[in-house]
Parts: sequence; C-alpha cells; structure tokens
Amino acid sequence: MTMDLVVETASDIRVAKPKTGYEFLIDTLATWHVRHYAGVTGGGVIHLLKHLEPMAVPDEGGELPVFFNIGEYVAGFIPLGYYLASGKVSAAIATTGAATRLLTCGLSDAKLHNIPAIYLIPLSPADTRYRAPLQDTSPEGADVVAQLKAELPSGTFVLNDPDHIGEQLEQARKHLDQGSPVALLMPPEALGKTVSEPVHTPWRGDYAHKPNKIDHGSLAHFLAEFPRQVVGRRVVILAGEEAAMYSYMPVLTTRLCKVLQAPIVWSINGANAVARNNSFGFGYLGFGGNDRAMQLWKSLGPDDIVITLGFCPDEYTLNFSDIPAHTTWNFTNLVAPYGSVGGGFRHRVRGEYFDVRGPIDQVLSEAIGRLEDLRPSRPPAPAFVADLNDRKIMPPRPGTIDIARFYQELDRQWQPGSIAFDDVCLAYKDRQYVTQRPHPNARFHSLYRGSAMGGAFGAAIGAKLAKPDATVFAFTGDGCFRLIAGCLAEARSLGIVLFVLDNGALGIMVQGLPVVIPDYSSSRYHSDLHRIDFGAMARACGWSSRKLMPDLSNLAEIMRESYSPGHPSILVEVPVDAEQVVGQNPRANNL
Repeated sequence: MTMDLVVETASDIRVAKPKTGYEFLIDTLATWHVRHYAGVTGGGVIHLLKHLEPMAVPDEGGELPVFFNIGEYVAGFIPLGYYLASGKVSAAIATTGAATRLLTCGLSDAKLHNIPAIYLIPLSPADTRYRAPLQDTSPEGADVVAQLKAELPSGTFVLNDPDHIGEQLEQARKHLDQGSPVALLMPPEALGKTVSEPVHTPWRGDYAHKPNKIDHGSLAHFLAEFPRQVVGRRVVILAGEEAAMYSYMPVLTTRLCKVLQAPIVWSINGANAVARNNSFGFGYLGFGGNDRAMQLWKSLGPDDIVITLGFCPDEYTLNFSDIPAHTTWNFTNLVAPYGSVGGGFRHRVRGEYFDVRGPIDQVLSEAIGRLEDLRPSRPPAPAFVADLNDRKIMPPRPGTIDIARFYQELDRQWQPGSIAFDDVCLAYKDRQYVTQRPHPNARFHSLYRGSAMGGAFGAAIGAKLAKPDATVFAFTGDGCFRLIAGCLAEARSLGIVLFVLDNGALGIMVQGLPVVIPDYSSSRYHSDLHRIDFGAMARACGWSSRKLMPDLSNLAEIMRESYSPGHPSILVEVPVDAEQVVGQNPRANNL
C-alpha cells in the first residue's frame, strides 16, 4: 500500500513523500529522543543505515540521528553506558549472522540490569527460506527469532506488517518504559515497503518519565504497618541499583537513615544512591564487599526489619541467601525486574514481604515526611564506623603497584562530573573494598550480572556519546582487553581514559581457583596470559598512552591530563600483582 504521510511541522500540516518502514522506524525512534545508533553496516541493515548521518563528533544537543561505526561486541554495550550516563535510550545495530550474537552480549546485560536499550537486528528475506541464504536467520539457519524470544519473551518484536508497525513500536516503547531492552527484528520485505502513518507521541525515555504514579494503596499500607512493626526492632536498609537511577537519592537515603536510626548497606551499583557522609553507612555488600557490611548482613534475624530500595537479588549481592528478616519492604517502580517471580521477590525472603510501588524518589520522599512527623520509637543507632574493613592487605610483589593504595590515591583525585566503569576483572572486586564509600564526584557502574569481559569499554563509549563534556573512565584487565582491542581506533578521538590492569593473567581466576580446586597445581588454572605492549597498541590506534609507575609517582599527572580539555583517548598501563588479594570473592565457594 502506498500513500502520502501527513507530518506535523512547527507551523502547520504539510504533505510529505511516502516513507519506507526503515524511515518510519527512524522517525518514530526520534520522537522517543533516540539520537544515537552504533554498530557495523552490512547485509540486512544497509537500507536502514542509508537514512542516518555518520557521527562526526559527540553532540549532546544534536537533533539529527547519527550512526557511530564500531564493532558489534563493543556496540552492544554502548546503549547501557549511554543510559547510565544520561537516562536516555539509544540503539545498537548488527548485521545478520555472527554479528547478531556479538551485539546481543550487551542485550543480556541490559536485561539483567533492567536497562532500557534498543537492539535493531535484521532478518533474512522470507522468500529465501529453504534456499540457503548467506547468514541464514530462518528456523533452518540460526533461528534468530526463537533465540531472541527465549531471552526476551515479551521484548522481541518482529516488524513484519507494514500496516501495524506503529502499534508494535508502541508496545516496544512501553517495554522500554519498564526498564527492559527490546529487540526490533527487521524483515526487509516489510520494512522496504511504505507505511500507513507515522507516530508522533513524544517520549523522553528516562526514569523521570517512567510511570510516575505512586501506588497510594501500597504506600498507605507501609505507613500504617511499618511504624507499628519497628517498635523495639532493628531496621537495616539495602540500597540496590534501581534506587541509583534517581539523582536525589543520596539525600533521601540519608534522611531515611536518620529518621529510622537505621544502618544502610549497598550493592555495587546501589552505592550511587548513598551519600559518602551518611554516618549510618556500613559499606558495600557481597562481592568485594566491606567487612562491616558483611557482618551486619549476616547478623540479620527474625526480629529485624529490612527495607530494600530496589531489590538486588543477584549472586554478587545476596550470594543465593534469603533475607531472614521478620518483614522486608521493597520500594520499586519496576513491574517485572530481573530475578523477580510474578514481579516480586517474596521467594527471596523468609518472613513477610511487601512492595511499595511508584518512583522510588517520590514514594520515599512522601514516606520520610510522614515518618519524620510520626517519629516512631527506635532503638539507638549503631555507632559510626570510619573504617569498614578488618582484614590486613598484604603488600604486592616488587615492580607492581599496591592496588589498595592505587584506589586510595585515585579517590583523592576525582573531579566533579566523572563517570567510570569497572570491567570484569580485579577492578570490579577490589575498588569498592578499598574505597568503602561512594565518591560524590564519580559515579561508578559495573555490569557484573552478565559478567561479559570487555563490556566496560562499550559502556564508557556510550557514556561519552551521551555526555560529551563528562570525563569518562574505564578500568579493564589484560584479559578483558583482548575482546575490545580491535575497536580502539574508532574511539581514539572520544577522550576516554582506559586503565588496563596488567598482571599477565586472568586475575580473578588466580585468586579464586585455590578455593575452588585447592588440590590442583596452578598450572591447571589455565589463567596465564601472554604479555602485550598495551601502550604501543594504543598509540598505533591513535591513542595517547601512559605507564603508571609502581610507586604511583605519576598518577596525579595522569589524572590532570585526563581532566584537561581536548585530549585524545588515553590508555594507562597499570602493573598489577595478580596474587595481591584485596576484595573478597564469596562466589568462589559456589563453584
């Protein structure tokens, strides 16, 4: 069917030329403020990408949608960093075949971390089925539709009807609205045709514009029951990563702790919801967690009350354990977060469980106001603890940095507006143990639930595309580096700072396997890596490179350069001792 499309302008209505489904898709996503696409051109996406301008330089205020050409594995993580930095949605694109599998590594982490992201994936033409097309996506080939539906049962949309693409995209938009990624599958025979009408529904695509209605029934239940329950009982608060999506949360969590005289612990990403000067803070919980936080959490029993600000069900936070409290109150605005059953986490607690639903900042603000008026009877607050750790950290071998001192010194260097990502290496275990509390100048993120090595690099690129004026750091390992090295050149001009922890090994394995297989020699760990001249590789790709001295004497200079305007991307080689154990790895006991 061919028809003219009526489109709105600032002044009046005009008649536009007919548009294909590809154009319709881009125009619709533009109304959702989707401006950035990343991936690689090729079979299946040529006729989509011909409608996009190439990205010249990152431009936060740009109106036209642009395409950033970079390898699919890295591209798959770009929407995650983009969202974490800005609260806005972007898209990743792959061609048919192996590229789709590379791209969807990022999709997995988007699902596991409840991050809205768009993945545009082409399909083989329908009339080529049974004819052995190149990169066959049909059920006789890769069976891509079934694969994606297995991972995103309600978030996979096959755009195969030109007359109803708008309706499908509206459903996809609602899915994004609930903090979930979507896969938009593009059959060329459908998207190559003209479509009937455009979509003009504006949508910001951030948490501030998620369903913003407070469930007053659940809030009223909390305000009626909670003050009665807490009389004579200890309250412990867990800040999860959903809470970290709200910028005002550090203020609110401090107020909540004060009114309840309650200690607070936080997940790896939930730290962004807590203020460093919160005197009720007991530290990071779980993987790389602080000793005081772990002791507090292990002391929970049937007489305690727990408040979770976004339930964090993952192994790295709860280590498969159930919360043994009398009652758990979970504040959330997600309908079906990862790890939930029927939208809730009753299966992860031993006592009573209740959800308090609505935007966490709004619900919590109202609840705190009422609690401050009620002033429920509370036992004394736990004493403030400056040092949240008990363990003594052994020194490293000569010629390597002391990783604990490295993170302590970095913690003194952060400037406002810093964004950082920990990769799946020693960095995502050790930093939080050493620094103990979040830094007000630096928001750290870790995509640990999928534990995809190298993902931090793509996330850092996404953050820089979303916030060009921010200083963006990524901390990766020499093992992770092997998955991203081929994409360094494309990121040369972005001004990213990439710290590479170089220990010639898969450090997490070196430290964990003596626990997992104590009766085997280290040769059976298969953890050794060949040494790489990372600086030479970086310079060959147009980056600057620096090598951190073992005594850290040039760290301040490196950080000053990192914050200077107009520099190319910088790779910093960090000589590390793989056997210097800092953060703890409780998961090793599960393997």
